[in-house]
Amino acid sequence: MTSDNGKATGLAKTDLAAILADMFAPWVQDLGLTIESVEKEAVTTRMRASARLSRVGGIVSGQAMTAMADTTMVLALAAAFGGFRPVATVDLSMSFMRAVKSRDVVCEARVRRAGRSLAFVCAELRASDEQDIAAVANGTFAVPDAGVPKP
Repeated sequence: MTSDNGKATGLAKTDLAAILADMFAPWVQDLGLTIESVEKEAVTTRMRASARLSRVGGIVSGQAMTAMADTTMVLALAAAFGGFRPVATVDLSMSFMRAVKSRDVVCEARVRRAGRSLAFVCAELRASDEQDIAAVANGTFAVPDAGVPKP
């Protein structure tokens, strides 16, 4: 993505969509995540309502929401780094506050700190048509030293 003066300003939605398609396992791609928005250190994704990702009663599976949060956090790190870097999830904590039933889920992940060896990212998940948070995630990621300058 470029600004009006032609200088690089970060990754575009199409860049992150390509990373999602090229760098993640097929079962993660089966979640059908789409990139809704991207900022320097934040990414929002959408997971369409699907019977395949739901449990009894149409409630979106917690496992699918956890995978969505983890994936969106890795994409937020890619936005912060200015490109994909392999990272490893060291710790992931999910707190579910309310069910999402038969609706799209939106996840906004934001990098809190990206250091030389560890990065800390948080995410909020909600039904696409609600402001109330359905779940929150906090993740710690190992950042292998690849000789890439710190963002």
